[in-house]
Amino acid sequence: MLEVEEALNQVVEEKHRLADLDLVHVLAEPQELPALPAIAVRVMRITADSKGTLPELTRVIEADEALASKILRFSNSALYGRGGTISTLTRAITALGFLTVRWLVVTASAHTLFRKDAKRNYDHKVLWEHSLKCAIGSRLLAKRVSLGRIQVDEAFVAGLLHDIGKLAILDKMPGYISRFYEWCEVLSLEFFEVERDVIGTDHSEVSRHIFKHWNFPPSLSDAVANHHSPESAKENKVLAQVLFTTDRFFPVRERHGELFTSEELAELPLILEHNVSEKDVAELRDKTEELYLEIADVLGA
Repeated sequence: MLEVEEALNQVVEEKHRLADLDLVHVLAEPQELPALPAIAVRVMRITADSKGTLPELTRVIEADEALASKILRFSNSALYGRGGTISTLTRAITALGFLTVRWLVVTASAHTLFRKDAKRNYDHKVLWEHSLKCAIGSRLLAKRVSLGRIQVDEAFVAGLLHDIGKLAILDKMPGYISRFYEWCEVLSLEFFEVERDVIGTDHSEVSRHIFKHWNFPPSLSDAVANHHSPESAKENKVLAQVLFTTDRFFPVRERHGELFTSEELAELPLILEHNVSEKDVAELRDKTEELYLEIADVLGA
């Protein structure tokens, strides 16, 4: 394990190395950010248009056989409370609803972005696993604290993409997640604190730029940008609290090799505010782990 002095020296060296790259400005440029796949853009336009129709949406999705299969399997999954009774894409879209389908298409599309290097890149692998667990956990927690159906669906995609800024930074700095987390542990700092010190920005701010670039609702952008400081959220403080909470349920890297205990998680502000018991916390985490295996299989992860 690194010593404190060695870690501090490495941080200084990294800052000097990055000084000429000006990553703060680079990562704010749309052309430098991940692009949402074309089919997801088309689906978002149709589902946002009051004149969008079921046949039109069905045609777009069924043109991509793999995507159509995933939407059908999502509609029959335990995550959406189905029992394998839906057999056609049209029935799946009708049962799920346009807005849910929108976010499921974004989920399937985002999977290709996260997973492109996962087989040979540890950082991509752990980031995807963390993101998918946060998506599922955020959806379950949003239901538990009685958010509306639309916000429950938004919680899923916000959980999935809350760390997409890390993906953008990874493209410019391969391996940075593992390296920075090592410094976090030695120096007793939060990950975003090391990012701000070394890079000059953090993944939450980069995620905000990506959400704006993808024309996502401002409430989602605000929640994602403030998932480490939900008290600063202006558009959707509760969703920011949900993300803050599930981020601790399923951390990218455990503290000193250990997860937060159910007792510790039961002391988080949102959990206390909604009287979620320690037993409920344990069950929610277990249910997420169970659903993760199913949804990862649906996505081909």
